[in-house]
Parts: sequence; C-alpha cells; structure tokens
Amino acid sequence: MSWKFGWQKRTGQAVSGRLISWFLLFTLHSSLFIPNSFAQPGIWRTHPSFLSTQTVAAVQDKIYCASENGFFYYDATASEATRLSRDDGFSEIGVSQLAYLTDQKRLLIAYRSGAIDLLSVSNTGEPAEIRTITLIRDAAQISGSKRINHLVRVGNDAYLSCDFGIVVLDIASSEIRDTYRNIGPRGATAVVYATAFANDSIYAATSSGLLAARFDPTVNLAFFGNWKTVSLPAGTSVRSVVGVNNRLYAAVPGQGVAERQGGRWTVVKALPTITGLVQTATEWVATAPGQLQRESGMVLNNALIGEPKEVVEAAGSFWVADSLSGLLQITGTAVQAVSPDGPGSDAFQQLVAAGQPSQIVALPGGFSEELKPLRRRRGFDQFRENRWQNFLDRSLPTDFVTAVYNPTDQRTYLGSFGGGLWHYQNGNPPEALNRVLGNISSLAVDPNGETWLATPTLNGGLASLYVRRKNGSFESFTPSRGDIQQLLMDDNGFLWMRLSAANGGGMQVFDPATNRSRLLYDQAGEGDLPDRNVRSLVKDRDGLIWIGTDNGIAVFDNPSAVFTGSVNAYRPVFERRRLLSGESVTALAVDGGNRKWIGTANGLYLFNEDGTGLVEQFTSQNSPLPSNRINALAIEPRSGEVFVATPNGLVSYGGTASEPAPAFAGITVFPNPVRPDFSGLVSIRGLVENTVVKIMDAGGQLVYETRSQGGTATWNLRDYRGRVAETGVYFVFAVSPDGREGMAGKLAVVR
Repeated sequence: MSWKFGWQKRTGQAVSGRLISWFLLFTLHSSLFIPNSFAQPGIWRTHPSFLSTQTVAAVQDKIYCASENGFFYYDATASEATRLSRDDGFSEIGVSQLAYLTDQKRLLIAYRSGAIDLLSVSNTGEPAEIRTITLIRDAAQISGSKRINHLVRVGNDAYLSCDFGIVVLDIASSEIRDTYRNIGPRGATAVVYATAFANDSIYAATSSGLLAARFDPTVNLAFFGNWKTVSLPAGTSVRSVVGVNNRLYAAVPGQGVAERQGGRWTVVKALPTITGLVQTATEWVATAPGQLQRESGMVLNNALIGEPKEVVEAAGSFWVADSLSGLLQITGTAVQAVSPDGPGSDAFQQLVAAGQPSQIVALPGGFSEELKPLRRRRGFDQFRENRWQNFLDRSLPTDFVTAVYNPTDQRTYLGSFGGGLWHYQNGNPPEALNRVLGNISSLAVDPNGETWLATPTLNGGLASLYVRRKNGSFESFTPSRGDIQQLLMDDNGFLWMRLSAANGGGMQVFDPATNRSRLLYDQAGEGDLPDRNVRSLVKDRDGLIWIGTDNGIAVFDNPSAVFTGSVNAYRPVFERRRLLSGESVTALAVDGGNRKWIGTANGLYLFNEDGTGLVEQFTSQNSPLPSNRINALAIEPRSGEVFVATPNGLVSYGGTASEPAPAFAGITVFPNPVRPDFSGLVSIRGLVENTVVKIMDAGGQLVYETRSQGGTATWNLRDYRGRVAETGVYFVFAVSPDGREGMAGKLAVVR
C-alpha cells in the first residue's frame, strides 16, 4: 500500500481529518504483528550448548542437568525441557556439579567459580527459593582456580573436591564448616578431583596422586601429615574414585575398574577405554566412549552415547549427562536425546549471516596464527526461524572453518581444514564439492555469483587462490603471498586479504582481472596500517574497507585507487584519539544503518557510520557478555540481531538496525500490543533506508518522530517531551525519504 501526501512539519500539529479517516479504514485490514522469532531491540539472549552436558541429578519428578554453559530440567511426563539461567535468579553460568539433597528437597548447585546455590524445589521438582553461598568464590586467601570438581555427601556434610583442596559444607546450616588445603606431600598444593569414603577412611584423587586419611573426629584433616599416599598400579594415575558398600573403587586408565583389597589393587572390570567412575544409590557405573558398564554386569551402548560423564537412575530410566550428545534417557535398550534446542558448541571462531530466509551459520573451528586449526567439534550449527539446527554428524571428515552464502544459486558454501569445499541448501546435510583443495581458510562471493577460495600456503609460487565458476569449473591464481587468512571482495572486484601475522602480517589486495597484487603494511605510502597484525576485515554499505588491527581501526575510503601510487589508510578520531588505539580489534560487522560493531579483547562497541560517535559499549560487567574477548560477530539482516561469539559462550543482542527493504511491501511492529510489564523498545521493521517514521495519538497529535536505521526504527514509548505513552491506540506512519511512498498501521499500548 502506498500513497502520496505531504507532512505537516510543526511538532504536535494534527494531520488532516481526511488522512486519519483513511488511515482508520486502512488499519481495519492491516496486520502489524511480528512473530516471536524477531529479537526484541535492546534485549540480550543467551545461546548455550545443551549438548556438552557434564552433570545430572534426579529431583522429585524432574531431571536437572547442566552443560558447560547451560542449565535446564527435563519433565519426562510432559516430554518438555525448561531452560534455566541467571534471569531465573541463579548465581551465574558454569555449573560444575549437581547433587539432590532428598531429605531437604534442595538441589545443591556448584559452579566453576566456587559459588554454590541451594535451590529449594516443589513437591514435583519445580524451582523455588534460591540461597547463594559465595564464601569460596570470594575468598581472597585462595589464589587461582576455585572450581568445584566433585561432591559427595556424608550425613549432614557435603565434601566438595576443589582445585585448591577440600571444602566441607554443612548442608543443614548452609555454612562452610571446614577447609583442607595443601594436603599434598610435604604440604604441597593439590588439585582434588574427587573424594570417596570406604574402610573408615577418606580417599582423595588429586594431582599429587591418591591420598587417604583416617576418617575420625579426632583426626585433623587440615594437616597434611595425616594424609598418606596410596600406591597405584605401576605407571597409572586416577582422577575418579567411589566408595560403594564400604569398598573403594577407582577408574584406572588403560585398565578398567579396580578395587582396593587388602592393600592391593585388583581389576574387577576390564575396560581399557575407561574415562570415569560414578556412584549410584546401589552400584558403580563406569564410563567410556560410546558405552556405560554397570557393576551388575549390564552394558549400555548406543550410537547416541558419545562421551558419558555422569549417570543417575530414576523413574525406570537411566539418565546420562553426555558431553557430546547432551542429556540421554535410556529405558531398556531405547536411547533418546532430550536436551533443549541450542547450538552444538559454546566456542565459535566464525559466525556468518547467510541464506533465505535469513540465518546464522556458526562454525566451531578456526585457524591459529600458525595456520593450524583450532578444533572444537565436527560439523557446524545453523540458527534459523528462532531455532538451532545441528549438523554434527560424526561421519563428517573434518571441521568446517569458513562459510559464505551465494545468493545466485542460494547455497551456503563451507570450507574445511583437510576436507576441501562443501555446500548445503534448505537445511539438508552438507555435500562435498571438491576434496582436492584440502585446507580452505576463507571464502568470498563476487557480484557475478562465483565463489572464491583461499587455500593458505607458506610456499611461494604455489596457487593459494581459487574461483569456482558458476559452471562448476575451478581456476587457480597465485598472488604475491599465499598465507591468506581472510578474503573480502570489494565493489571493484578486488580481493582484500588478511595475511598471517606469523609470516609478517599485513594485507594483500589482488585484482583477478589483471593478476596485480599490492601488499599493504604499516609504512607510510604502503598502507600506513596502525599495526601489521590485522585481525578482521569488513566492507561497509558505502564500499569502504574497515580494518581491525592490534592497534585499533583503519579505513580505506578509496579502494579503487589501491593499485596506484601512494596508499594510506585513515584512522577515525573519537574523543581526540585514534579510534580504539591500543586495542586489539578481533571482529567487525556492519549493521543495516551502516553503523560499526567492533569486537575487541576488552569488550564490544557500537559506533556510528564514520566511527566518530559511540552508540553503545558492552562488557561482561554491564551486560550478559560471558567474556570481554570477542571472537566473532554476525548480524542477522532481517531482524538486525547481533550474534556475538566469545570464548565462554554465544550470546545475541537485539539490534536497532536491520537491512533496509528495497521497497515498501509491509511493515511489522513488535510488540503489539504493548503490555503493562513491557519496558523495552518498540521496533518498526520492513522499512526502506532512511524512512521517516511518525507516531501519532488517536487525536492526530504527533507524539514521536524518528528516522530508520536501515530497515528498522524504534520507539522508547515516550513522547517528544519525555512523557511515558498512555494507554491507547497509536498510529504509525512510515514515509520514504522522498515523501512519495509510505505505509501505515496502528499500535495498541496498555498501561
């Protein structure tokens, strides 16, 4: 729907009654609701992997489980998984151990930081009140890691095995009762992996070996002299011990389950691939890749079982925390994965916006500066329509480290380390296209729809650049330097390349049409980069090339002249200093409003179009960022949601800019209606670039006016005087910059 009209310019002046009447008639037939798949502007979302599960506990009718950065419970009756987070009152992310205190109806939640939450639960296991104990986490006298690795209960005491020793928690009073540090030989510091009780003794599997002490109130366990080293089978060490029916068992790598009998070890279950030993209410269970072995003799194996960590028995099933497959329910011989939706990994080295409908491709692999891959897990993940799809088939030959979407054939191309070029489409499994081109570090697509590949090499004279033509044929090129880490195609058809810092750093520009190469360094006239170590490249909406280095930002504002004469990048100035001078810029992205999202080793920034104005600054202290170090950025173009990869997990932020529509086809407003508990930003999407948006009340008075950032405009629900919008129906008018085309709708606000 479009129309031609002129706007009244004065603030608060009513539009004509004829226009309002037409508008009311129009809105009777218009829909301004937007699906929940759109991120709410200004709101953070976390995207933890629920596949890397580490610990599990049966709590009344629910199964609680924690992955490296995720936490949830599963209701077997309803077949539903419910995510839990800091938004629900929990202390933090990073749960390391769970234990249900049945008599107290409380779940003990231990964190890698040393913090402890005691969660009261309902009769059916739903979360209720939380009490937090931070004494370990905040203890200034304990240096280094305070991770809680294991816990075992004896009466009213929980013995916590920590990276610095053993802590005794009185679960009746919720207080720390004792701490045993430096219990290694001669008082050495020892990491305690697990403790067990058997034969009137306490045993501790530590970094100093297996230690034991008499468990008696008269024995001072804080004194290292009361701890004795227990001999182990020759050439072995143990990190997992349990006490079952007053008998001590240990997981001995390369051998299996061993029992301590009469001062000697006897292997009672041969299992050379053993990785751990856990204790249920009645027996031990040994874990190994692909299988579980019970003391009773039963073996549990299935293709879904990858790397089991813990197991509990409840409601006629075994529940397994598996670090590759998530939470598994094993009933008889049937195995089912029941974790919530999420990515397959928590550590991503590259994020790519791709496809129609818009999606984010997340790649857990990457390259070190020595051109070696940073391995995480096979496959990749895709976020589309507000859901994650995991491509984690263990039969895939290699890790995927780079991706690009080609709009011409509507395929996503994937580059792998060691496995060549692959592609996929419409959510189908990836297929190999060319395995001969083994190591691919980067991909790019040119305006003709042809796909470019970098195959890094430190050997001069060898081809390091290929193009896959639309007919499927390949052509090779040999630029001056072959150590290519990233490709970027500019508007002239030139390829800009980030080069390896291990080989001298800098950049290279290559013109495939003429085979010209130009190397750019930190010398005046030859690029004048702020630093040779280039970490990120991006092309903005005006065709400028933005460079992130270990010493801030540089911009090439005339890429077409890069092969002629003296070439120098300029450095934007913000608050009288070069933009982010002294900062390592690790990731760059450009939103629909041509604003610059800049990831660094010290947080995330949003700057205006030319880098002279700071719009937002986020750190782990003022936002849900799990780390200040930003590994990768990508912006979902339709919604403007900004995806941020850090070493400690993936999060996203509801951006206020999206890719502009080529022409008005329909606008959407979210949320609509605005309910009383809403305090965020209302977004209007589907706009053309630089759209004028006017919000008017039912009386035709102008309440608010703004211009879109790309295809999105936002309203903070306040009028031009700062007053909060009252209950009522508001009219939304969106007009193209030339005033010749527009859209209209309405918004309901309930206070």
